[in-house]
Amino acid sequence: MKKRALISIFLTIGAILATYNVWHHESVLIFISIMVLSFLFAYKITDYIADFKTVKNNSRIDIVLLLIFFILLCIPASHIQKAQKTKRENRYLAPKTSLIKQKKLNLNFGTEFNNWFNDRFNLRSKMIALNTIINCTLNANYCGNKTVTFYKKGNLLYRNGYYFGLTKPQKNEQEILAAYASNLNTLQKFCDDNGIKLYFLVIPRQSDFFNYPLADKRNYEPDFAEEIVDYLKANTKTNIIYPKEALKIANKQTPVYFKTDHHWTKKGAYVGYNELMRQVKKDFPSVPILEESSLEKYYDNRVSEHWGKEFNNGQTFKQLGLPKSYAKKILDTPYLYYKNPYEEKLQIGGNFAPIPEIGKHDEQDNLFYCPDGLNKKVMIIGNSFAANLVEFLPYSFKYTARYYDNYRYMNFEVYEDVFKEYKPDILILNVTSLYIRALLNLYPNKYRWEEVQ
Repeated sequence: MKKRALISIFLTIGAILATYNVWHHESVLIFISIMVLSFLFAYKITDYIADFKTVKNNSRIDIVLLLIFFILLCIPASHIQKAQKTKRENRYLAPKTSLIKQKKLNLNFGTEFNNWFNDRFNLRSKMIALNTIINCTLNANYCGNKTVTFYKKGNLLYRNGYYFGLTKPQKNEQEILAAYASNLNTLQKFCDDNGIKLYFLVIPRQSDFFNYPLADKRNYEPDFAEEIVDYLKANTKTNIIYPKEALKIANKQTPVYFKTDHHWTKKGAYVGYNELMRQVKKDFPSVPILEESSLEKYYDNRVSEHWGKEFNNGQTFKQLGLPKSYAKKILDTPYLYYKNPYEEKLQIGGNFAPIPEIGKHDEQDNLFYCPDGLNKKVMIIGNSFAANLVEFLPYSFKYTARYYDNYRYMNFEVYEDVFKEYKPDILILNVTSLYIRALLNLYPNKYRWEEVQ
């Protein structure tokens, strides 16, 4: 009896230390509860082990197996990840929760703790990789994990539908369309009053450029963003560029989207640039357009999803969870890349016309100067897709300021001081099909972009 009590105490101490490593008891109530439960559990286990003495020949091996089992149970809690965001899955991890919130019992504590632990337990990434390898081995057509679907003869695509495009609102469709037009008209008026030419470049969804199994019906559903584009063309005076047809023609020769990344390729970005500049040239006839024939071409199976970014396997591949050695089986498509012979003329990040810093990812804002470009100031606001667009755009203008908008959500108030200080001649809004929702954030209105997907 005494031996069991002592063993239970030692096991309890071990359990408390492990719990401290996991949770760092910030609540006395949690700490006391864990102490009591750990002691009772440990005492019951030692009592259970004592019963093995009555079983001949098997007691020792059963005890060893039981100890191994409980040791294995402790491994997930032996090292808890503390990062706020996972680069592999490109999302924020579930935050730590508390049993007591605002001096009240948190009734969702169990679910919140489960989400927190599932996102952070030890060896999680290796378990995901192992699970994905098994899926990819056993499934003939497509497999993946909770984040990514891997089509064996096609590409990788996010499972949460983020790059499928917009779904039609279940109610108030006309009001939502009117809100889009109202905000764009307000911005257009601001640009007209300040002598700024406005262009709105909308990039079509990735799923329009790949063939998928018929079972994945979401890929074939209409993209509500196209309806928004048509409505804006009819109800605003803004010059809207939607290069879907030009991209489809180009895609017949070489891919305009990567198979292992959600961004458009250099070819896709060039097509978007060319379609945009054809419209700009109508207002500025002397603007030079960087001709594709003047660029040196080469091919590579790897991904370079951003301007100036080194080659890699692709963001979607990274989130699939497979080991890097598996990339050779997937990276089987040559992508068109360009080497610009005029690259030495371009200055980047100089003091010739510094752009104002506005916080939130300033390090991804860029300023370009090209002496041979049209003597105009361009300001481009866009998400990560604009990073490939600026591989060509800065050669057409003397000054090009690019603002990375992924976490600014197209809020006009954020950019007010920039307009006053930089005083652009041309403003380009560059959004993807789904990101067109950010137009609702330009100015306050009844709808927010989170509510319309």
